[in-house]
Amino acid sequence: MVDPLGVYSVKRTCAELGVSYKTLRKYRVCGHITPVNPQNTRRLKYSGQSILDCWLKLRTL
Repeated sequence: MVDPLGVYSVKRTCAELGVSYKTLRKYRVCGHITPVNPQNTRRLKYSGQSILDCWLKLRTL
């Protein structure tokens, strides 16, 4: 279960969405999900709400 107020690492985000890090990168480039700290490209973090929004968007595709 994803906490909408939480902050998640790339590894945890991939686990919650059930995708690989390469697929997560593709989702980020396409604009389906946005990191909390886009200026720090080496250690991206994602909000729980962003993960939930991405999951809802991809579910309808």
